[in-house]
Amino acid sequence: MVDWKEICSVIMKKTKVRGKPVAVSLFRDAIPAGYEPIQEPPCAIVHAAMDEGRRVYFDADHHDCYVGVHHAGIVPGKKEIVTGEYLSKTSSFFTYEGAARLKAGTHSLPPGYVKAIGAAPLDEVPEGVQVDWIVAVCNAHDACILGGCRMARDGVQPYGTFGTSLCGELFAVPWYIENVMVVGGDFGGRMHNRIKQDQLFVIIPARFADTIPKLLLDIKVDVKTSREMTKPPWSPFWQKKDKAAKAAEPVEPAPAAGGEEPAFTMDWDDEARALVKKVPEEMREMIIGNAEQYAKENSYAAVSMKSMREQMAKMGMDLDEMMSMI
Repeated sequence: MVDWKEICSVIMKKTKVRGKPVAVSLFRDAIPAGYEPIQEPPCAIVHAAMDEGRRVYFDADHHDCYVGVHHAGIVPGKKEIVTGEYLSKTSSFFTYEGAARLKAGTHSLPPGYVKAIGAAPLDEVPEGVQVDWIVAVCNAHDACILGGCRMARDGVQPYGTFGTSLCGELFAVPWYIENVMVVGGDFGGRMHNRIKQDQLFVIIPARFADTIPKLLLDIKVDVKTSREMTKPPWSPFWQKKDKAAKAAEPVEPAPAAGGEEPAFTMDWDDEARALVKKVPEEMREMIIGNAEQYAKENSYAAVSMKSMREQMAKMGMDLDEMMSMI
């Protein structure tokens, strides 16, 4: 039995998702108590659950877009939808062939397979309601982490698309391919869900939910050993390693933990210096270079903890979390 509250907590603590992760449920026969209908485009159930904390559903009588209910297999698609004419006849960029081929290749659930589809915050799914897949919205950095939850266990890469119908990706594709997905969605789907330019959808079928804590709660990397396995003989890594080995020979007292003084090329405040000395030597050069470049680009006289945190935040990362992984 999956503890959805715990899964939700892990996702929110270890990644920067927008709002709350969403539980999508396919209602085969009846609509469970606790869900309210929406008269909006079906894809908007993600926004309602994610940002507003509502438990909602759409069906044949409660929606505001025939494309969404078509991909959900609830209402037969109109000719203009299944042929793609709603795209080719209303825009200057879709050709008839392009739109028709796109819609023919977009999944829909089997007609009549579900009565309705619902969405709820992952930690507020009513007891007894089956979760079919999880949807989370995050930036590309966290999508790379969260989207790899299955891949890290069995090597199966996530499925990804950009620009295709979001309602097909939300309501049908996971049922067919049974795989983790990282998708951009189409313009309408992104608009109805208020998606920012740097945000993506990560969709995780319930059968892979147990891979989420296995990844996020033990996300540590042995950088030194990794580099020993991947660096060619001419890499500066080996030169530094040889230098460190000679310095450690018992001719003089061994150097203090942390190795040689990092090669700073501009001023660093004491706190930032102390932090970077905690970083494995194999990573220092890259981190120092990036931190100093960021400081120069922003006209800072010195690298500080403030500038480093600011740099990490702009990359969608947390400095403390990054250090805890080292």
